Amino acid sequence: MKIRLVQFNSWAGALGRNAEGIVAAARDAAAAGVDAVFFPAQALCGQPLGQLVVRKEFKAAIDAELERLAATLPPEITVVLGTTMGNGLELSGGALAFRGGKMEIVCRMRGLMSPYDMPQSGTMELGGLRVGVCISGGDRSGKLPEGCDLLVRLGARPWLRRGERYDGGELRETARTAGVPVLYVNQTGGQDECVFGGEALALDRKGNVRARAPLFGEGTLDVEVGPRGGVSGPIAPEPDEVESIYGALRTGIRDYTLKNHFPGALVALSGGIDSALVAALAVDALGPERVMGVTLPSTVTSSETLEDALDLARRLGIPCLKIPIAPAVEAITGMLDPAFASVDWAKPLPGTLVEENLQARVRGVVTMALSNRYGHLVLATGNKSESYTGYATLYGDMCGGYAPIKEVPKTMVFALARWRNRQGEVIPPSTIARPPSAELRPGQKDTDSLPPYEVLDPILDRFVEDAESVADLVASGVPEDTAHRVARLALRSEYKRRQSAPGVALTLTFPHLPLTNGFDGW
Repeated sequence: MKIRLVQFNSWAGALGRNAEGIVAAARDAAAAGVDAVFFPAQALCGQPLGQLVVRKEFKAAIDAELERLAATLPPEITVVLGTTMGNGLELSGGALAFRGGKMEIVCRMRGLMSPYDMPQSGTMELGGLRVGVCISGGDRSGKLPEGCDLLVRLGARPWLRRGERYDGGELRETARTAGVPVLYVNQTGGQDECVFGGEALALDRKGNVRARAPLFGEGTLDVEVGPRGGVSGPIAPEPDEVESIYGALRTGIRDYTLKNHFPGALVALSGGIDSALVAALAVDALGPERVMGVTLPSTVTSSETLEDALDLARRLGIPCLKIPIAPAVEAITGMLDPAFASVDWAKPLPGTLVEENLQARVRGVVTMALSNRYGHLVLATGNKSESYTGYATLYGDMCGGYAPIKEVPKTMVFALARWRNRQGEVIPPSTIARPPSAELRPGQKDTDSLPPYEVLDPILDRFVEDAESVADLVASGVPEDTAHRVARLALRSEYKRRQSAPGVALTLTFPHLPLTNGFDGW
């Protein structure tokens, strides 16, 4: 028996479009002589849906689309997919099988569908085999049906950086425990902050991988299921962590831009590593014809960084506007000087933040004006190290509609840039070699305000992702003053993170902290 697993890129809420894709893929499978085709969980309605899922008009539209699918799908093969079902006023989700022009519920779960819901299972007959079907995006085992010859799991599980993937554990254990082959099909593509990995799998009864589809790709995996439980198919190579992260970011940019009907993306090119990586990702995601660059030099901008920005645009094959911001900065400074001089009821703060942040905010105004003019999505270029230390300017360099690398630590930014250049050098080597700088005052370096990134990033990872305390960090050898400093920066910058653009989620960070937070026992 031949089973096809479809790595399907659903659009949340686009029921008609998703249904058309399901029908087209099913017809291709029928023409290829496939016996059954399985789609991911939430294939029809997309994931995540948020409050859309409780709207009565949306539930009614799902039920109507399911009826059309039953009448439209090719009757000669079995089609199985997961979806939320309206079912009148009751909300439920589950797996549905279509065959012979009829629809049957294989398994159902009540309540809102979540990528981490407990699996719910049911059984169906297929080609003389008893097939258990489980619908869930999560990694908790739940109760699986007994006495099956084959298990198929329909997933809608986001890809995460820290190794939380099915082929690493839970599916293998399921196969070994049940003593039967396990097939897994997952959603692919990007939806808001989520990026789904795809990577359909077929495991034998011992948990060995016998077939695997590529990570992040749309497409299919055909699996031959033998009469004695053997499974086989093509095995795509596994990318390493850096390549996987690059693929996730590229997917997120592509789908957020195209699914929201932007004609392209706009990137402000500073000559630094962050904007260079974002521009390369955008070109790889959308093609150079959909990407626009702009460089916005100030009186502080060095000739080296300006030339790197222009060189990057040439290497990527994208147009790049050059708009000096000094006239606007001078005009606003001149406008503010009399007001500043007249204040005698407040004491000015020390430092040069007014002058520095004014440059960043003028750049934000210009990029958003270009977006208004041409409709392109502005990609913010801030990274995770900046986000979690507050080393970014609200309404300035944080300006943008999508922030693809907001969950990428600075050290990983460099690793991604080097990986991309090994595929073909597009980022100027001098950009990678230059010490990082916001370049908002002469001679400025990031290390003037932050610990070196090779020190900062591991501390942030442990404090933010692993919820370790300052005492934990100090006990492991982190200098006490450094641990306290990083923790204070991370906690005090919550208000900025709340106002940042959405971006690709690579980890499961802890929930938002209170903006007004008096707890100091970190």
